[in-house]
Amino acid sequence: MKRVLFPGRFQPFHKGHYAALTQLLEEYDEVVVAIGSAQEGYTCRNPFTAGERWEMVYNVVKRNNLTGRVWMITVPDINMPLTWTAYTLSMAPRVDAVASGNPQTLYLFEWLGYPVKRIRLVEPSKYYGTRIRDLMIHGSDEWRELVPLEVAEYIDEIKGVERVRRLCLDEHTAH
Repeated sequence: MKRVLFPGRFQPFHKGHYAALTQLLEEYDEVVVAIGSAQEGYTCRNPFTAGERWEMVYNVVKRNNLTGRVWMITVPDINMPLTWTAYTLSMAPRVDAVASGNPQTLYLFEWLGYPVKRIRLVEPSKYYGTRIRDLMIHGSDEWRELVPLEVAEYIDEIKGVERVRRLCLDEHTAH
């Protein structure tokens, strides 16, 4: 049984994340999705709470019949990179490797002696959270094409677009 840790903020979980998850499931039996910045929510950079991001991932995993192969945990930031790395590992079930598209994340886990796997990012200029949130702020429905259907439905359900617009527009006008 091979298990890999896949940390990220997932603000929101988008099709690039899903592509990475499916890549990892081709090589590993199980993936532990570590939802980072778990203490954050209701800010422009992190508008969705850890629980909401957990539900986004869960809805995608459930719809795609991956429930037995994908675990999800939430991990708060500590703002001390090496401490965060060890803390994340203490919160996760045992893993054989760590996968990320973030070179700093890979370096930290590698420094601790873990095998790392660099995720091949699928269209990174298209699929990234900041772009998706910017599309929401500016009233473009194009964001819907960048996230799995289950995530778009969930964001609609929690009035996520209105939240992102309110949080980010208020933040921009406050400066």
